[in-house]
Amino acid sequence: MGKTISQRLHKFIGLMALIFCLWMALSGILLNHPQLLKKYSLPNQIMPANYQYRNWNRMSWRDAVFSTHHDNILYVGGKEGVWQSLNQGKNFEPLVAGFPTAVYERDTYSLLLATDKEQETLYAGTKSGLFYQQNKSWHKVDHPVLKDQAVVDLLQIDNRILAFTKSAAYQANINNGSPTFTPLNLPRDQNEIPTVPLFRWLLKIHDGSIFGLPGRLFVDFLGLTLIFTCLSGALIWYVLRRKRRRKPTLLSGKIFAFNFRWHLKLGIVSALFIAIIALSGTLVRPPLLIAIVRLTIPASLMPGADPDNPWADQIQRATYLKEKKELVIASKQGLFSGPLDGTTPFTKIPEALPIHGMGAMVFEALDDHNLLIGSFSGLYLWDTSQQIIMQLKSKATRNNPDWGKPLMVTGAAVRQGQTLMVADYNDGLKPLRRRLQLRLPMPDEIRSHSRISLWNALFELHNGRIFEQFIGPLYWLIIPLGGISLLIILFSGSLNWMRRRRRRK
Repeated sequence: MGKTISQRLHKFIGLMALIFCLWMALSGILLNHPQLLKKYSLPNQIMPANYQYRNWNRMSWRDAVFSTHHDNILYVGGKEGVWQSLNQGKNFEPLVAGFPTAVYERDTYSLLLATDKEQETLYAGTKSGLFYQQNKSWHKVDHPVLKDQAVVDLLQIDNRILAFTKSAAYQANINNGSPTFTPLNLPRDQNEIPTVPLFRWLLKIHDGSIFGLPGRLFVDFLGLTLIFTCLSGALIWYVLRRKRRRKPTLLSGKIFAFNFRWHLKLGIVSALFIAIIALSGTLVRPPLLIAIVRLTIPASLMPGADPDNPWADQIQRATYLKEKKELVIASKQGLFSGPLDGTTPFTKIPEALPIHGMGAMVFEALDDHNLLIGSFSGLYLWDTSQQIIMQLKSKATRNNPDWGKPLMVTGAAVRQGQTLMVADYNDGLKPLRRRLQLRLPMPDEIRSHSRISLWNALFELHNGRIFEQFIGPLYWLIIPLGGISLLIILFSGSLNWMRRRRRRK
């Protein structure tokens, strides 16, 4: 690459990608520390129109449970916490007493209405731990793990409650007071070599967590370096432009010399590392993600890999098949089944279902052998006895025609083994039966008073999805084009530095 070409590429592409690099660096630094941001939120109404809640969309409906003792009672859990209806879903009220107030912490993954004789106790698995209802108030379970870690699923099997984190399972007997949870043994086949998707490993490279906290802090330093080189590069361009036009500026002299010297030094030292961060970030977003989505690596290469716990950071959902007396776990490594008593290892179920890389959002046993499985790849009914898989699609209603569009499933409404409705990420609740009489309007309070956590808002900015409302599907091109531009800037800048070094020698 000629001198003039590399200099022009570095200058003009650098100027065009300036805003992109600044917003990626700043948002990436903040996203790397969710614990510092979890208390902060923004009014959801300031977000683009496609971020507004309507009809229980955008994961405001993750899970729902119907009371078996009172036909009118229904509970719904999701990003806006837990809501209760006492009149078959005609009206909902939030259950807030004792529940986390921060938007980030009240995000609810799973609900369980544990039944013991004539009593029902509501449990909620949230991003901030496990809660249960007593005396019309929420109480956090007093357990060293379940009180702090995200609880992704809850099950009742006979008189026991099972709570699943991303790395382990715990069990407790149902009682009227605070439950006492103990670890549940989930052995795995020792001959199996567990794998994880390559894109999840690249995500750990991208945020530096593959090397723990030091890795995150190093990526933060690279982000600050990118911010400095962007701003110093803009200053250098501005001063040289004014100089060519023979116009004075206060930014020349020592200010220019300082920025020029450190722009070169920090730029060349960090170029390779920033290039790795940029390339990994580009590969884990569509459309380039499509090329690597099926590639896997050994799970031992993932950070936090525990040879004594192959489930570490892998569990997504779980359910129980009574007929087979098997616990089925949906994980990042695939589906596994095994006995509840841990007498034999859990074995991997051959891949049979198209489950999206985001993981299973719905994973529920409808009866002794039928599983309902939903993800961003659609909703499926799996007959495990006959090994038959059937895709379920929402039905057309009189006022809302539906032409069988693919469902991006975030939740479902299941009552007595019957799937009534499915929650789509974009469109919200959709009926699965043509003459369904059940109507579940979303509360106006969610629409008018909802907030989005600062972390989630920054994440939408960082992945470019926030621009979908304005440019449609073209937002997919923001990350790859921006990432490629940054790689060109780094490569051309390195060439310019090497030529300058040779010239000085």
